[in-house]
Amino acid sequence: MKRITYVSAILALLVFSGCSTKAPTIDATANGSASNSSANQASGTAQSSTGADSAVIAPLTNANAADTNSNANGSVNAAKGVTSILFDYDKFDIRADMQENVKTNSALVKNKTFKLEGNCDEFGSDEYNFALGLKRANAVKSALVNEGISADSISMTSLGEGNPVCLEKTQECWAKNRRVDLKLP
Repeated sequence: MKRITYVSAILALLVFSGCSTKAPTIDATANGSASNSSANQASGTAQSSTGADSAVIAPLTNANAADTNSNANGSVNAAKGVTSILFDYDKFDIRADMQENVKTNSALVKNKTFKLEGNCDEFGSDEYNFALGLKRANAVKSALVNEGISADSISMTSLGEGNPVCLEKTQECWAKNRRVDLKLP
């Protein structure tokens, strides 16, 4: 009886894990110019051409991809200087190259209330991506608390794969969607 329960539990874990171990494939026929307007609409963020009136980290859309190419350490909101924290595929630990961004962000948001939004690429189930987004936001929150930010000033949410900043089927695009954004009120 114990063996049947044990096997059933293992099978349930495998079925409900929701994450594929298969690496994403790249569609070499993806046309970047055709998805420009859809990527901007999908980001759901209205910004002016300068981005100065937005307290949100500038999303990495095809429209501002030139900014991304010049800054490999995450997107930057020029008005606030706050940067996104990027993550590796299927991971929620903060990468070594993002540690400096965390320190910079902590200095910029000290004594402010803000929200951390965890985001994922399109791989995995909705449930898995919401959980992963929340784990990413929690990892950034822990790092910011370690830098002296009050935990009470931080709220967290997960947007899963629902807030992509890039819609192309490329590794670079998927990497931009694996992030935590800091939103100031």
